[in-house]
Amino acid sequence: MEDAKRVEPLAATASGPRRVRAIRELPGPRGLPLLGNLLQLNTGRMHTILSKWAHEFGPMYRYRIANHDAVVLADTGLINEVLRNRPDGFQRGKRMQAIVRELGIDGVFNAEGAKWRRQRKLAMLALNTNHLREFFARLEVVTARLQRRWERCAAACETVGASGDLRRFTVDVSSSLAFATDLNTLESEGDVIQRHLDKIFPAIARRLFSLVPYWRWFKLRADRELDAAVTQVHELVNRLVADARRRAARDTNAESRPSNFLDAMVAAQGDGTAAFTDSEVVGNTLTMLLAGEDTTSNTLAWMMHLMTEHPAVQAKMQDEADRILGPANRPPDYASTAELLYIEAVAHETMRLKPVAPVLWVEPTEAVVIGDIHVPKGTPINALLTYVAMSADNFADSKSFRPERWIEAAGHSTEGHNTQAFLPFGAGPRFCPGRHLAMLEIKMVASMLCRNFDISRAPDSPSTEEVFSFTMMPSSVRLRLRKRSNSAIR
Repeated sequence: MEDAKRVEPLAATASGPRRVRAIRELPGPRGLPLLGNLLQLNTGRMHTILSKWAHEFGPMYRYRIANHDAVVLADTGLINEVLRNRPDGFQRGKRMQAIVRELGIDGVFNAEGAKWRRQRKLAMLALNTNHLREFFARLEVVTARLQRRWERCAAACETVGASGDLRRFTVDVSSSLAFATDLNTLESEGDVIQRHLDKIFPAIARRLFSLVPYWRWFKLRADRELDAAVTQVHELVNRLVADARRRAARDTNAESRPSNFLDAMVAAQGDGTAAFTDSEVVGNTLTMLLAGEDTTSNTLAWMMHLMTEHPAVQAKMQDEADRILGPANRPPDYASTAELLYIEAVAHETMRLKPVAPVLWVEPTEAVVIGDIHVPKGTPINALLTYVAMSADNFADSKSFRPERWIEAAGHSTEGHNTQAFLPFGAGPRFCPGRHLAMLEIKMVASMLCRNFDISRAPDSPSTEEVFSFTMMPSSVRLRLRKRSNSAIR
């Protein structure tokens, strides 16, 4: 056995170090010769299958694809220790990096080491709270567009496809904040960019669990459709980058500061010490579009679904929106969003039960000991974020939708409320840099919704199921909105 680096305190017990075991000694599901567990891993239900196996085999187990082992972590302490050791001790899997890079996504999402640190610093600056305060007026304009879109649906008694509308909203927000470009897909019809973006994450998931990278030799229909979608997305991204370069060429003031993420990347290309390559500029632009379009919109869609399932929660959200917003239809300023404590609690509870990233895949950069298991360099590790968030060991009444738990705990770990198991934005050095923007978008939309509408499930709408396609999304959220009367607004 090769020398292994022990990651303390994972391998220690009160009585001293445990005997270090090999991966083959871990329990796990029985597989088939040659294929292993490949045929059992339905991509669309990946997170539920892995969680089911965790119930059966415990907080650390293995499965196999062909002759390759993968380790699954369903233990809060182990997962947090791994996340704290990123990016030096653990990185995204090389297979995922290659698949993502093939799609032209060469940005902070799949960067590692010094390359990641350079890109991460700029992303953090672009998404910090000071920039969000400055951006608030623009965010309010986009939120008003969504309100008008929903008012038209309510007046016409039309069913609202929440996921589609929310993806338009988040793309419009991301493009305005990160690129200084108003795509305004909320007020556009026809071939909007979301139709092409929506093909990318499912393709990543499908390719990640393919036995061989067949698409490098021949293309199925889904691969040809993906290629067409990626071409359309890159045409948009290249236009955005060209616009940023034209703005930079016109700006002759050497002391002026770029006002957005894309302009800052282009400006950095003239800095010999931290210059971004062309592929990094394009890749980070695409990353911002994808991250904004998918994750926040799915959280909001899940929240709206849960509001229809729990009318008492919806009523409390409306009461808070009425009280905080007063005569306004939307939050009047950035400071008012901080007062939406119950709506924030609903968002947290939604992300606990329905996280859009239920599984995190990493691999060790060198041999390590996790728990008492020797894990060779490059072994795929699956961290089950949903499993620990829904465990009775971490949250009392863990399967119930109870937003009040977040107010009672006041953001701290208490008996029956383990915040270390709540990881919707990750943890450690690589936590999501967009978490503040995501929470601001969620509060803006949720408070506008509660202030102006009653929502219910549309008649004859299909049931809402969990679908895994790299992120975890609702299969369908079809809603009926009814404008609240003046007398109903308290």
